[in-house]
Amino acid sequence: MKAYILLLSFLFFTNSNAQKFDCATKINEYQELFKEKKIAESFDIWTTVSKNCPKENEAVYTDGIQILQYKIDNAVTAVEKEKLVRDVLKLYDQYNKNFPLSIPDFEVYKAMSLLENKIDAKQEIYTLLDNGFTKASKNVTNVKAIYTYFSMYCEMFNNGDKKITANAVLEKYTLVNSLLNQLLILKPDSNDSEQAKQNRDYKTAKAAIDSLIKDLATCENLEAFYTKDFASNQENADWITSALLSLSVKCSAKPIFNNLAEKLYSIKVTAQSANFMAIANLKQKKFPQAIKFYNESAEIQSNPIEKAKIYYTLATGLLANDSSKSKEYLNKALTSDPKMGKAYLFLAQLYSNSVNDCGKTDFEKKAVYYLAIQTAQKAGVAEPRLKPTADKVAKDFESKSLSADEISKAKMNGKSLTIGCWINETITFPVK
Repeated sequence: MKAYILLLSFLFFTNSNAQKFDCATKINEYQELFKEKKIAESFDIWTTVSKNCPKENEAVYTDGIQILQYKIDNAVTAVEKEKLVRDVLKLYDQYNKNFPLSIPDFEVYKAMSLLENKIDAKQEIYTLLDNGFTKASKNVTNVKAIYTYFSMYCEMFNNGDKKITANAVLEKYTLVNSLLNQLLILKPDSNDSEQAKQNRDYKTAKAAIDSLIKDLATCENLEAFYTKDFASNQENADWITSALLSLSVKCSAKPIFNNLAEKLYSIKVTAQSANFMAIANLKQKKFPQAIKFYNESAEIQSNPIEKAKIYYTLATGLLANDSSKSKEYLNKALTSDPKMGKAYLFLAQLYSNSVNDCGKTDFEKKAVYYLAIQTAQKAGVAEPRLKPTADKVAKDFESKSLSADEISKAKMNGKSLTIGCWINETITFPVK
């Protein structure tokens, strides 16, 4: 009976202490200290909070990782640094245990903590990455982790690991390619500087991964690999998309590309699937169909920058020999993305190529060059990085254009001149 009473007393005492510990207040307390760079005091309170409030708030873990990282960055010895990194790894385990839905790819975070803090644990890093990608690949957004995982796998293959076949490398290639593609779809190009930087990182990683596998990913190997696995992935849109992306760089003329494009388009009509259909038809020299699918892709595309790219591709490719149509699509591109300076440069070149067709008199012919100069200069205004190119193009046209004297002699100062033909633009000359 005494033992029972003692047990009740102990449980009551423990529960009272837990109730007395104000998690919210203590979290706020260590956060304020951390903001003030009072790391030692912040760490002491955070340590107590992490023990008493493991399920109170995710901030206990996200803040704890930051606090520990600060201590890692300021560690005096390698031993101290590694101990702190190991503490971070334990914290990721606890984070996943208490908030599993928030960090399903926690093993990838653990691997990157070891890697980025330069802990010599290559096999451990690979094992953690492999576990993380196997269990939760679709949650991984760390571009460095994606590249590291694939590069380590390639290194093992190149070093003669008998457990890894060429087909296994191509399967892994399909996986990481698909991940990077999904990240680019979720975060399409925009003028937001941070997002644009992330997208550059994703595209850089794709290029680096392609470089790692260039000797293995020949058109013949890719065609054989995707043909073999196509039947078992016919309804797997992610797999088909990744396959098409892998083939589109240099192998889009292969029959498998057309088969994959048609299947993806049949599963769901999207800007991307229509674009693949356009490429497939282009490679088969079915130009009217290619134009149709490019237009469909542009119409569906919700991102104005991507829409502009499609219109620019049409204007400078399939429609380049039809000046009127090319101009129409360049203007569509500029409507979608007014900062697309290269569209102005191409339009200026179109004008200069039509001097004899659209200028009836010597004055009108020179006026076309005058218009070409004005158009080229717009490129530098729309996209400042193109200003040197725009200035050079404008300068190249200057000797063929109207001089100030010629405008004065023609009594055109302050007046306007309409150039007909397909150009159909009005130039207003400056007042003296």
